[in-house]
Amino acid sequence: MKYSIITLLISLLTLSGFGQTSSAVGQGTGLLNTVPQEKVFVHTNQSLVFSGEYLMYKIFCLDSQQRKLTHISKIGYVSLVDKNGKAVFTHKVRLENGAGYGDFFVPTSISTGSYKLLGYSQWMENFGTQAFFQSNIHIINPYQPIPEAHLAQIPDSLQQPEAAISNPSSGVNGNTNTRQDGLVQIKLDKTELGVRQPLSLEIITGDDAEKNGNYVLSVRKVDHVSEPEKMSTSEFMKRYMNHGGTPVKNGSASLELPEIRGEVISGTVTHKATGQPAKDVRVSLSLPGNDYLFKVARSNAQGAFRFLFNREYDNVSAALQVLSDNWEDYDIVMDEAATEFSNVEVTEFIVPEGMQDFILQKSIQNQIENGYREVKSDALIPAEHQLPYYRKFSVNYNLDDYTRFNSIQETIVEVVDQMSVRKLENGDRVFEIRPEEGFTDLGLLPMVFVDGLFIKKHEDFMDFSAKKIKSIHFSRNKVILGPQIFQGVLNFKTVDGNFYNEFYTPHIVNLDLFKPQPQKEHFNQTYNSNNLQERVPDFRNQLLWEPNLDLSSGSKEIVLYTSDVTGEYELILEGFSSIGNPVSVKRRFLVK
Repeated sequence: MKYSIITLLISLLTLSGFGQTSSAVGQGTGLLNTVPQEKVFVHTNQSLVFSGEYLMYKIFCLDSQQRKLTHISKIGYVSLVDKNGKAVFTHKVRLENGAGYGDFFVPTSISTGSYKLLGYSQWMENFGTQAFFQSNIHIINPYQPIPEAHLAQIPDSLQQPEAAISNPSSGVNGNTNTRQDGLVQIKLDKTELGVRQPLSLEIITGDDAEKNGNYVLSVRKVDHVSEPEKMSTSEFMKRYMNHGGTPVKNGSASLELPEIRGEVISGTVTHKATGQPAKDVRVSLSLPGNDYLFKVARSNAQGAFRFLFNREYDNVSAALQVLSDNWEDYDIVMDEAATEFSNVEVTEFIVPEGMQDFILQKSIQNQIENGYREVKSDALIPAEHQLPYYRKFSVNYNLDDYTRFNSIQETIVEVVDQMSVRKLENGDRVFEIRPEEGFTDLGLLPMVFVDGLFIKKHEDFMDFSAKKIKSIHFSRNKVILGPQIFQGVLNFKTVDGNFYNEFYTPHIVNLDLFKPQPQKEHFNQTYNSNNLQERVPDFRNQLLWEPNLDLSSGSKEIVLYTSDVTGEYELILEGFSSIGNPVSVKRRFLVK
C-alpha cells in the first residue's frame, strides 16, 4: 500500500512537467483522506536560550499510518514564532530517512520573551497549524532591558541547585552508572569528575530495530531554573500519534502536495498588464558555479510553476528567466517561507528577581565563548554533488593551447570544430552545435552556460572578450529538460570564474535561495598534553551535540571533556527505532 501511494504521488508531481496541475489538485484532494498524515517531533538542546547561544534541533518526521519514520516527505520545516505568530526564523531541513537537523544562533536583536517552536512538513500544511509539532521556547536577552511584562518578584521560582545527582538510577547488574531504557543502555565510567576531565560513555543497543534507528545525543548543563519542559519521544507518541488532523484545504488550487522527491522551489507567473495568471509559460532556474544546476518548468492554469531539486547544492543565489521572447510581459513572484502562523498559543514567561546573578554569570560565559568561537567552530560538511547528465561533455577545448583571438565568433570559427555562430533574421547571433548524427535542426538551439549561468539570449554574450575565456566544453546530443528541448549543451568557463557577479541583463531575475540547512560536524572539545587549547577559556554549557548518532554496530563509545563550568549535567538520547518505537534515555553526572 505504501509504495502504491508513493507511485501515485510521483505521477501527480510529474503531470505536464508540473507538480500540481488543476486536475492533479482535484485528485490531490482525495489524497488528503488516503495518503497517511505525517507527524513531526523536534528535539532541542535547550528550552531556555540566551542571546549569543545556539538553539540546536533535530527534526523527525513520521508516517502516522506506519507509525515510523516517513518515506513520504524529503523536506521538513522548523519555525520559531513570537506571541503574535510572526516568524523569527523558518528553516528548511533536508530529511534523510525521515530525519534532519539544524541550528539557530540567537542574536541580540531578539527580545526577551516567550516563543513557540514549530515543526512540520509541506504535506502537514493542509491540516493547519494545529497539526504542527509545537514546543515552548523562552529567550533571555541580557543585552537589552527586559520588558516589564516579563518581570516579577517571585524569588521562590528559582530552584536551589542540588549538591549531587538527584536519585541516581539503579541499572543492570547493580551498576549505578547504567540503566536500561527498553533495549538501549548507556554506561558512564563515572558520575562525578573534575573540570576539563574526560567522561567515557558507552551506548549499547539490543536488536536490529534499535541498531538501525535514528537518534540524537545531547549533553548539557542543568541550570536548575524555571524553564519550559522538553517533550520526550515517548510523550510525543502519546500526544500526537493518536490524534488525526482535519484538512483545512479541500479542493482549492493551494493544496500542498508532499515534497516526495526532494526540495521544491516554486512561484507564480502573471501577466504584467492584467495581473492574471499566465498559463504555459516556460521558466528556467540556474544555480551558477562549478557545480551548477539547471531546471526548466512550465506554469499551469493558475500560473504556478515548480522546480524540483533532488540533489544537494552549495549555491546561495540563482538566476530566474522567462524563456519566451516577450519576457517583459510577465511578472514572477516566488513562493516564500511562511512569516506568520495562526492558532499558536505562547505561554507566559516571567523572569524572577532571583535570576539576576544567574543571568549575569551566564551572559559572561557566553561572551567569552563567542570571543573564542573561531577556535571552537563547527565544520561545514560540503554538499555531495551528483553530476547531472547534461554536464557530461564529449568535447573540451583549453584555449591556452591555441592561438588567442579577440572575439568569441573568431574563436569558434578558427579553433572549435562542430560548432558555429549563426545570425537570425532579427540580427541576433546564436551558437549552433552540429548533432552527432543527421542534420541540424535550425529550430533548436543549444543550452548555453557561462560559469554555470544559463544564457537564454546568446547575443548577450557574443561581445564578451574571448581572451577572458579559459575553456569551452560541449556535447552534441539533443537534451530534453522538462518542457524544453536543446540541440546540445555548451559551457564556457572564464578565467576569473565570476561571470555571474559581473553580468547583467534585464531579463534575468536574481534570486536568493531559501535553501536547506547546511550539514555540520559539530565541535567536540578534547584535551591532551600537546593541546594548545589548554590556554583557551572553556565555559561550554553544551558539552556535546551529536544529531546523527550512529548505533548500527550495536555499541558506540564516545569520549567527551567537561568544561570549566561546574554543576550538574544531563545526557539526553532521543530518537526512534527502525520500526517506530520511541527511545528516550537520560543520565546525569556532576562536575566539581
